[in-house]
Amino acid sequence: MWRNRGVLAILFLAALAGAGYFLLRGWAGPAFADVKEVPAGAQEIAWLAPATSSDAWERLVAAAKLVREQWRSAQPKGEPLEVNLDQAFLDLTADVPEIVFSFPKNKKARLLVRWYKLSGELDTRYWVGKLAARKTPPLAIIGGDISDRAIAQAGVLNEFRGKWQGADPLFLITTATAERYNDGSSHSGDIDHSSWPKVMEIYQDRTFRYAFTNTRMVESVLEFVRQNPQVCADKNSEPQVFAGALAQAGLAPGSALATLGILNAAGHVEAFFLYTLAWLDDGYSKDLAETFRTVFVAHAKEASDQPVMKIDNGYIRFSSGGYNEPNPQEEIAVGLYLATNDKFRDQHTLLVLPTAAQRARRFLRTLCRRAPSEVRNTVVLTGDAISFNNVYRDRDIAWNIQDVPVPLVFFSHRNPTDPSAGFGKQETGSRLPTTTGTQDLLLNVDILQSLLQACFTDDGRLLQSADAVLPRLANTRWREGRVAPTLTAAMESDLPLFGDDGNRHAGTGEHVLWLKPTFDGSRNLPEAEISIWSLDRESTGGRWRMSDQPLKVRYDRRASE
Repeated sequence: MWRNRGVLAILFLAALAGAGYFLLRGWAGPAFADVKEVPAGAQEIAWLAPATSSDAWERLVAAAKLVREQWRSAQPKGEPLEVNLDQAFLDLTADVPEIVFSFPKNKKARLLVRWYKLSGELDTRYWVGKLAARKTPPLAIIGGDISDRAIAQAGVLNEFRGKWQGADPLFLITTATAERYNDGSSHSGDIDHSSWPKVMEIYQDRTFRYAFTNTRMVESVLEFVRQNPQVCADKNSEPQVFAGALAQAGLAPGSALATLGILNAAGHVEAFFLYTLAWLDDGYSKDLAETFRTVFVAHAKEASDQPVMKIDNGYIRFSSGGYNEPNPQEEIAVGLYLATNDKFRDQHTLLVLPTAAQRARRFLRTLCRRAPSEVRNTVVLTGDAISFNNVYRDRDIAWNIQDVPVPLVFFSHRNPTDPSAGFGKQETGSRLPTTTGTQDLLLNVDILQSLLQACFTDDGRLLQSADAVLPRLANTRWREGRVAPTLTAAMESDLPLFGDDGNRHAGTGEHVLWLKPTFDGSRNLPEAEISIWSLDRESTGGRWRMSDQPLKVRYDRRASE
């Protein structure tokens, strides 16, 4: 009996030790988390993202596959790009996944993209400290998925300047869009941010941003509305007048403002009223609201023939709340908005809601319930916080048009319906085509494609220093809707992907989306239309043109038509 007890005790202790090991490995405490060594001849790109970013990592892996396909088609006579994904998905959360790029001629010249997972204790400072102490520093660090994290990561990298075992790595911002930040010298509630320091100057001369900035997003959305006055309700206008005015705009592509002037003089377009609403506990919301006001006023001053414009703003102190019902501050904001806009029925209102889908939906559901007929003259504008997936793939829940029957114009950093990136293709094991947007996938393709061109020379040699990669990355070009295939074959018509400040250059892939509800008289039908617009650089002044046929969508859980 004692022997049996001894065996049971040994088995229990062994099981306890094994469980403890895997538990500690799963939690990835600081004692167990370390950076991986870089093999001889290889170089590393460190991807710093929260440990909860599994979906984002999967999209990066999918982008690597797409880059491999595009590399072969763009350079059929060149050496094929090889992508090894054996270590891309690992069982233990504490492990470091990686994507490996190489060419057949030199297998040791591998570019390793590794995910170092951020958590409470394992923050950016922890990982940067570990990477800086390693013999081979990364060529670049990818991060900045949100503005607050981009600011913090840039600050840590700036503190570590000159402390690496080699050249300081580059910093690649993915989707953060803020241009300025409060360094503590200004009051956080200040409306005017023009004196605040710039994000791109924190880790100066070594930072590149792949997303477009808040200013470029706002410029794009407002340019689109100015060029397409039909986004506003036209129930008081004769169709012939709109058709004639739009034809005039087609004859003179730079005359969108003149078109609005014609319509206004004829009494068919009322003055625009811009109303911005900001959630004060959200830095993105405050910055984007101010940017809308600034750009709107600047455009109005430039256009002498523009209809008279008015502007006002409101704010909400906190953003926490339920899924559908507004919080008390949002409820008050709806009342103030209706009270402020005393000529609601007689003018076109551009309502700026710079926030995520859940908060915007709460506000709009309340507004539409309280003023169902008046909102017919309202167009909602925003940046990129409301996504294509919100209004298309997840539309029944995230943005049901019968709950919020107002036109919505918003921004996308890349084309969300690109068939070459898989949109509309039938998924494995499913009878329906995929409805997930491709904007994030294509942005990752831009990052990986430009990095490969900057880190590898045309003969497949892998550069060994961030100082050597820097000028090559800065020279990345844009051609025909994608990163140009090679650096050495740049054409005069190719745009630089980055400006002198490291921000993404205008005209390199931005899109505007217009969600249009469908009405039958006073009835709001369970259907809508989503059109996707891209910038035509070749036209005079740059025109926004529809990329493809609009998507016809329904809200009764049937497949799109």
